[in-house]
Amino acid sequence: MAEFAPTESQRAAIETRGGGVLVSAAAGSGKTKVLTERLLGYLTDPDDPKDLDSFLVITFTRAAAAELRSRIMDGVGRALAENPDNRRLRRQNALCQSAQIGTIHSFCQKVLRENCHLLGLAPDFRVADDDRANAMKESALTRVLERRYQNMDDYPGFQLLADTVGAGRDDSRLEALVMNLHGKMQCHARPEKWAEAQTEGLKLIGASDAGQTVWGREIMSAAKKTAEYWAGEMDELVRALAAGNVKIYSAYSPSVQDTAAGLRDFARALEGEWDKARELAAIPFPRLGSLRDSPDPELSEYVKARRDECKKSVKAFAEQFAESSEKLLVDMRRTAPAMAALLALVLDFDREFSKDKRRAGLVDFNDLEHLTARLTADENGLPTPLARELSQRYTEIMVDEYQDVSEVQDLIFRSVSKDGKNLFMVGDVKQAIYRFRLADPAIFTAKYDSYKDSSAAAEGEPRRVLLRENFRSRREIIDGANGIFAACMSRDMGEVDYDDAAALRCGAGYPGTVPPPELLLIDTPAGDDDEAPDKVLNEARVTAAMIKKLVDEGTEVFDKGAARPMNYGDAAILLRSATAVGGVYRRALSELGIPVGSGQGGGFFTSIEVSCVMSLLAVIDNPRQDVPLIAVLRSPAVGFTADELSAVRGCDKRSDYYTALKKAAENGGKAGAFMELLARLRDAAPDTELGEFIWRIYNELDLPALCSAMTDGGTRLQNLMLLFEYAKKFEATGYRGVHRFVQWLRRLADRGQEPDTGGAQGVAIMSVHRSKGLEFPVVFLCDTGRRFNRQDSRSTVLVHPALGLGPKTTDLEKRIEYPTLARTAIKLRTDREMLSEEMRLLYVAVTRAKERLYITASMKDPAAQVEKLRAGASSPAPPELLRQAQCPAQWLIYAALANGIKLDYKVREDENKPTAEPAEPPAPKPDEKIMAELQRRLNFAYPHAAAVSLPSKVTATELKSRLSDIDPESGVLAPRPFGEFRAPDFSKSARPLTGARRGTATHIALQYMDFAGAIQPGGAAREIKRLADSGLLSPEEAEAVDAKAIETLMSSPLGGRMRAAEKLNREFRFSVLLPAENFFPGGGEDELLLQGAVDCWFEEADGVVIVDYKTDSVTAEETAGRAEFYAPQLRAYALAVTAVTGKPVKEAFLYFLRPGKAVKMEKKL
Repeated sequence: MAEFAPTESQRAAIETRGGGVLVSAAAGSGKTKVLTERLLGYLTDPDDPKDLDSFLVITFTRAAAAELRSRIMDGVGRALAENPDNRRLRRQNALCQSAQIGTIHSFCQKVLRENCHLLGLAPDFRVADDDRANAMKESALTRVLERRYQNMDDYPGFQLLADTVGAGRDDSRLEALVMNLHGKMQCHARPEKWAEAQTEGLKLIGASDAGQTVWGREIMSAAKKTAEYWAGEMDELVRALAAGNVKIYSAYSPSVQDTAAGLRDFARALEGEWDKARELAAIPFPRLGSLRDSPDPELSEYVKARRDECKKSVKAFAEQFAESSEKLLVDMRRTAPAMAALLALVLDFDREFSKDKRRAGLVDFNDLEHLTARLTADENGLPTPLARELSQRYTEIMVDEYQDVSEVQDLIFRSVSKDGKNLFMVGDVKQAIYRFRLADPAIFTAKYDSYKDSSAAAEGEPRRVLLRENFRSRREIIDGANGIFAACMSRDMGEVDYDDAAALRCGAGYPGTVPPPELLLIDTPAGDDDEAPDKVLNEARVTAAMIKKLVDEGTEVFDKGAARPMNYGDAAILLRSATAVGGVYRRALSELGIPVGSGQGGGFFTSIEVSCVMSLLAVIDNPRQDVPLIAVLRSPAVGFTADELSAVRGCDKRSDYYTALKKAAENGGKAGAFMELLARLRDAAPDTELGEFIWRIYNELDLPALCSAMTDGGTRLQNLMLLFEYAKKFEATGYRGVHRFVQWLRRLADRGQEPDTGGAQGVAIMSVHRSKGLEFPVVFLCDTGRRFNRQDSRSTVLVHPALGLGPKTTDLEKRIEYPTLARTAIKLRTDREMLSEEMRLLYVAVTRAKERLYITASMKDPAAQVEKLRAGASSPAPPELLRQAQCPAQWLIYAALANGIKLDYKVREDENKPTAEPAEPPAPKPDEKIMAELQRRLNFAYPHAAAVSLPSKVTATELKSRLSDIDPESGVLAPRPFGEFRAPDFSKSARPLTGARRGTATHIALQYMDFAGAIQPGGAAREIKRLADSGLLSPEEAEAVDAKAIETLMSSPLGGRMRAAEKLNREFRFSVLLPAENFFPGGGEDELLLQGAVDCWFEEADGVVIVDYKTDSVTAEETAGRAEFYAPQLRAYALAVTAVTGKPVKEAFLYFLRPGKAVKMEKKL
């Protein structure tokens, strides 16, 4: 092995002492080698040697820890080989296995075991796996919600929370919200303190202007930057016009100057009050002067393009100032009680979850960090006496990948490191890509900005060392990367300036030259649909063909200093989401006979053989599942054709498919054979070990032989063996049963956790996240035309560590939901942070390549997109422009246009795109009369445009409930979109009833109850028992019905009128056509179908009386306000009953069972 010869910067990182050290290590700079050599330097220091067990070394993963331990052992072993009699080195060699080299969680676990008595933890506590922890969370949250529903009055704001933010058919929306907020709160060292601060901040004490709030300042600051940027751009346009043709200048400059002046006025106003800025947010864009036959068409088009970009950007920030300061603050105060209730609910859930874990002797990974933080730091973030004691153990604390630490982890490291003076941190903020795991790149950036260079730092002062040399990649790759990120990465777009200090230096000594990185834009007719099969498959096939061509042509790569022909194992395909499209790339490679690395590309769980076995296991567990049953029958292992499946369905068109299959099996044939197979397997399942049972399935279906005969048979056989190993691994955990195994496999598939056998002779397909820390001779970065994922900004309530909670608010009059001030601000910040993370993810992907880099993107008409982006191309590109990009490919186009010599780009048309037709002769001059008639017809306006947005059907309940379910962009009450199908819950009896199910149970009781018997003492309870005995109510539902509340109703004046009625109509269902104008202003003469069910109505001498029962948890004082919420529903009932019976409705009542109060609707029915 060649002797390590460090560069000057590496030597500084290895040898600098006397204070905290931050090493900013660029991609491929040898940071692991530096860390190893620094540690070995301490061990072999001739003047003051240290023992290995006096160091704490933290790595990001267990694999990294194992690699580092191995390197240290090798280093100590080499030193010992040179000096075999050195007793000290022999001691260090013995300490290697016990040295504290591991992850943050292994360190926390050690600290907690040593000090479990201080926290009341069991000494033998165990760390819960994710599945166990998630199950415990669900149970704890169910109990917490049940307590709130049962004692609503004890929890202020919860009713509002449940009716607005958590509204839905069940509690799933609220449960998801609580889980999401609880997870994001774990980034704080003291989540409860953060929640308290947010609750206090929601009160808006002292805020009289939106601009005084943290959210208003966020919005105004961002708008000011954008306005100043575009004002400068408009000034540049004026200068360009002045330097060009006078005619163009005269026509265009007045409009451009007015826009620039408006932008500057708006920017200045943003330094003051919200409403003053709002008055100037409508930036003027006067019409450009008339200009025929421009003397400089290129300049004219450039001006128009830049002006259009400015207008688009201005429109976006102007919308943020649509509401007045007063309205925004009123909306924030209106949502504050619900948000305070949400925070209280999350804290209550956390306490309940913690109790469950303690009773079970468990902690989760968040506990490991938070409990350690509580032991080592006080509420003010200062080290505790225990932390001081721990710090004395360590000569130095070395932390790798420091850019990926969280606030909690940083607090722990600072607390146990002698005030940070013996803390050695290595990382690269340009590779911070784990914000979704609560990492905070700003921690690394703050240290980088505040630390002095090592050469300038005084004794005891923290210092930084920059490792800029890249020893991984060819110069062409380095130049390409620098070209891309000099143009695109900045403090605003990546959270780090890509300046001279950040730029890569080429330290590798490759001979010869290779082509520069290539950006290949593939024309596709699929447009913007990222998931369009043709779009993805076409790009995958282009990529596969390029890989095959490189290998077939004998492209050289360098391996251990010598050239050799490239093989398929040298190539890697990196994707933003391998789970989403990796299987398509695997398929494209297989079509050309190109092997794929084992466990790569999302192909394991979606492979025919594995999905067949998983579906069969699901059917063995429960055969009445149509989808997995039909999947098994259609698979090559069973071989039903589509016609045969249809014939089975014909045997019983009403029942489930399993029933139809049983009837088909009566005639023998394939159906009979399969039913016999299924019966054997179901009989064997309970008494057979899982691994043995999986092997029996293989033999029964003859799967090994079948896979061997298929394309890529070796990989398919390997997949079967991996599934067999999975079964043994699952059973080794102590779990049993086919059902749990199938659920476990599905969770692994959902998370994208595929088995990795370490195969290296095929093309690697993986996500960019997974590629971090790896390197490949040839890299294909694909699917860069995929739009950025902005799903997080669509959550019901947005959450940000610094800005808090961002809810929506509901306008009940207009029937729309719209964002609050806080939500707008948080969306702005999270979008910026998301784009910064995407920029860093692009950096990680590009720097994986050693010798060749190819980047592909599919898009519609790429040549036109290139021309559209050309006007703004510059290096560096302004962040305001980059934020308008929809995908990484557009950033790369900017870079290619700005630095064309460093990053080539090519446009490749879709091979399946039809060729252009031959040019036709010029068309004759059109007839003027025909043109006039054509114009008249083209100007036709549909006279009933307002009716287009009307639903054809609406339910009475929707007239109330849709107010809280409507999409924020919908604007008006629109037809409800299809919801997701929910899996049946066969364990409902084991879980407390939700509020919705309790309400349903009460309505069933009132529908079938004998009112005459219910008014007697104890009569309601007897009636409820009768209904339960008859099966109309389940035992749980019967217990949930409030008998006393029903007795109160029966003994009330309204109840007396109901009992006295000659005919009582209960659960009166209706479907009736009514004028749309009754429900939707502007509905015109159209009719819509109104459906619903009236709880109760009866007739008296002078008209009909309607009664609607409500189980809402409200006080008597709150019923009037709640009744207004239900007024549209009651009005719809009245219209329907009158339409059906022809009799007028004289009164309508809402009866609130919990407070025992009837509210008469006063408005005209």
